[in-house]
Amino acid sequence: MMKFLKSLLFILVLSLCANAQALERRYLASMDTSKWTLTQNSVTSCQIEHQIPRFGSATFTQEAGRALRLELNTQHKFVKGINVELRSEANTWNASKTRPVLARFETSGRKRMFKIPSAVAEQIYYELREGYQPGFLFYDENPLMASLSTVRFGAVVSEFEQCVAQLYDDNFEDVRVSSIHFEPDNEFASLRQEGSAFTKMFNYLKIDNAISEIVVTGHTDNTGPACYNDGLSERRAWYVYDLLIARGIDSKLLRVDYAGEQRPVYRSSKKKALAANRRVTVELRR
Repeated sequence: MMKFLKSLLFILVLSLCANAQALERRYLASMDTSKWTLTQNSVTSCQIEHQIPRFGSATFTQEAGRALRLELNTQHKFVKGINVELRSEANTWNASKTRPVLARFETSGRKRMFKIPSAVAEQIYYELREGYQPGFLFYDENPLMASLSTVRFGAVVSEFEQCVAQLYDDNFEDVRVSSIHFEPDNEFASLRQEGSAFTKMFNYLKIDNAISEIVVTGHTDNTGPACYNDGLSERRAWYVYDLLIARGIDSKLLRVDYAGEQRPVYRSSKKKALAANRRVTVELRR
């Protein structure tokens, strides 16, 4: 019995030492140095960043038309398959309260260690607002905890949330490519198509100054000779170019291309597939 108790005590001591070692490698900004900085403030993107000394940074981002996102960046190199727990701890002035493990991840071995779902990002944001200290516990060979400090988080919250409140409805990816379609052999679209095809894109161009190029590309279906389709797709592209100029788009941003029948949406001879292939695409590029 005594031998069993000694063995149990030895195991307990080892466990306590392991826990002490895990707590030894803790990365957290001190009260003096902790700060959150508003790094993006526009109608297309809002972002706040927090530096974690000797580890890296944590960044909350919310883009127009998208949910809140959190990215954890680090200069440490983690191999694939390391278990990570997201925990939320009480600060010293709130020590009577505890939080369970909020989420679990596994490192990818790549620059982006793991993807944090939007629901989890929102929970972490809430924890910080409530005065808790979320942290990522890496069960590496030498365990470490990287924590987000609540100190001065409140100083940037109102600015960030004001930015989020005025975000545009559509994300860049939602309007990045628009198309207008044509009847067989026609190089002009219908007036109905002209009036509605690029509405969202035109509205988006008014609020995003980061657009560096707009590529107009003409296409046809695969009926008729290839050389004829090349010419038809070019004429369609220039027709849309003139349409964009008439709507006030700067010609310096525009580049015209044509692909004939070479880049179909669908490789089929069915009526709906041919109709989808007869188009001009307008692509916004940053």
